[in-house]
Amino acid sequence: MLDDDLYPGYALSLEKVVSEAIHCADESVCKAVAAHLVDLDADEEDFYWVGQEYRRTPSPFESQEHERWYVVGDWDHVAYELTHGQRFFNHKVERFFEELIFEALHAEAADHPDTSPVIKTLPAGTDFYRARLANNGVEAKTIQNNPTVELGAPPKERAANNRMNPAGIPLLYVADDTKTCIAEVRPSIGDAVVVGRFRSTKCLKFFDFTALDGHLSHTPLSLFDPIYEERSQRRLLLEYLHDEIARPVRTNDTDYVVTQALAEFIRYEKEQAFDGIIFRSVQNEGGINYVLFDKKKDPNSMHAPNWRPQFDLEISTDCTSLHTVTAVQYTALPKI
Repeated sequence: MLDDDLYPGYALSLEKVVSEAIHCADESVCKAVAAHLVDLDADEEDFYWVGQEYRRTPSPFESQEHERWYVVGDWDHVAYELTHGQRFFNHKVERFFEELIFEALHAEAADHPDTSPVIKTLPAGTDFYRARLANNGVEAKTIQNNPTVELGAPPKERAANNRMNPAGIPLLYVADDTKTCIAEVRPSIGDAVVVGRFRSTKCLKFFDFTALDGHLSHTPLSLFDPIYEERSQRRLLLEYLHDEIARPVRTNDTDYVVTQALAEFIRYEKEQAFDGIIFRSVQNEGGINYVLFDKKKDPNSMHAPNWRPQFDLEISTDCTSLHTVTAVQYTALPKI
């Protein structure tokens, strides 16, 4: 916009505006382009007047909360449509996810410019933890004697509705430490909890939602990009997306539908072939959760009555431990 001398010394010339608009550092090129833009018949109130000065247009948002409300509106609209409208074969939602994940995957890492920060690879031998409540000593012993089955993902008939999977689709939820996995099963004081330590048998690639918390770095968009505003808005949404993914909801809440749909989109993203997703724990501040996709090498095999999902993790009987919950901490904030 035109500069009104509100902040002396910060005005931009037309050459500088051109340089930023087309991402060109060559002064002679920017000067030549600016010369073609100047209107010799303009006056000092016109945009392309000779010698005109400019400044950046201020943000349209009154505050960060206003920005968040506006940008997350697209996510909320998709969530509402999946929950109460067209849930299956929704090409509009599919396109929305494509745009969002495209911007995430094409972000740049400071130390590895060719790799997006949202792609996290963990080597074989990485430890993960999973917990299960035990009603009594007999059940605890049963779990510890057969941890592969008792601490593994449930069979497809018993797979419950969860944050990243609908009922009937078994995925494996694990955590990065014992405290987090215990917190995730929401025990009460006095409950007995069996914890198993799983170890990966191969290198695993995850889509890491926690990387969004650090604000992704992207190659600047050209102002001549026909979808400049749309792409800018998707990039801005990524800054708030992890909060939407990880926020607490009730287990029977249909808000899970949109996170389940996004997880499925990532699962079948062909270019990267992700093994799972990383997101922050709601139950333990600072804790990290992982959800792993089953390998499904032969889709026809899942029709067998004894079929169980398989993952690139292993656990043995000496990798379990029994814990008794002695305290549960709650933090409450006043509702505004």
